[in-house]
Amino acid sequence: MRVGFIGECMAELKKVDGLLQEGFAGDTFNSAVYLKRTFPALESYFISAIGSDPLSKEMLEFTRGESINTRFLYAHPDKHIGLYKIYTDACGERSFTYWRNDSAAKGLMSLLNESDAASLTAMDMVLFSGISLAVLNREDLNKFWRLLGKLKDSGTQIVFDMNHRPALWKGRNDAKALYEKAFEVADIALPGLEDFNFLYGFESVEEIVSFLAPFSFKLLVIKNGSRAVTLVDAEGEVSEVGLTPVKNVVDTTSAGDAFNGVFLGAYLSGEKPESCVKKAAQCAGFVIQHPGAIVDKASYSDLVSSFSPSLA
Repeated sequence: MRVGFIGECMAELKKVDGLLQEGFAGDTFNSAVYLKRTFPALESYFISAIGSDPLSKEMLEFTRGESINTRFLYAHPDKHIGLYKIYTDACGERSFTYWRNDSAAKGLMSLLNESDAASLTAMDMVLFSGISLAVLNREDLNKFWRLLGKLKDSGTQIVFDMNHRPALWKGRNDAKALYEKAFEVADIALPGLEDFNFLYGFESVEEIVSFLAPFSFKLLVIKNGSRAVTLVDAEGEVSEVGLTPVKNVVDTTSAGDAFNGVFLGAYLSGEKPESCVKKAAQCAGFVIQHPGAIVDKASYSDLVSSFSPSLA
């Protein structure tokens, strides 16, 4: 099984024990990493653009070190990767400062040639997010929608996660128009109540289910922080999967990304959606007990090996 993740990876700065550390992260990139770490038999591709500078090359080495396929990770001759710094409060809630306005990832579609676009139709699944949409150059969006349409027609499952970041958009209506276009093409949607609350004022999961009812999803997975995850199948049947809240929250960065990657990996491995949620939530709960988006590989490996039989 081949899974593609379209988006942006940036250099990450975070404080650990008072010292500033560098890493690499980005929402769909994080999902690609956690899918591959948890389900090594699946092939994870990161579809993006980086620069040709030393920092971009470090990011490329890191990506390959995570066994992520870089066939569709292009090197822009003049641009470089973006940068962000994480700030966390006493409850582990995070905020970010970004330097990404001219990053290489914005020009991904201009670097993707027709031959590679055709090769992408061999993907079993492709994930993109609201951040993916916001980052791409506006003049390239029509080309992006055509690519997704071609993938969908070829049998690739299209997955969309809103993951709204207000600072990347001109305004709510600008984002909503593109998100609704994304819902039209998506086979699986992974929205969160927080994003719908900000954009539409929704206070409940039921409002999201009603709003998204006109769209044709194979599966709708609605996240609501530490509360139950709501599943809606292709026939409109609704079910809930309860979660166990994490008490020791250090940094909530990448919680949703880890959830997405592990959920999709479990789903492609043939697990039932309820089991996918439980495994994804366990991994996300582990991630938020550590600083930064991508936790130490050895520690995460211990988590995966400790899964109970019902989650394995």
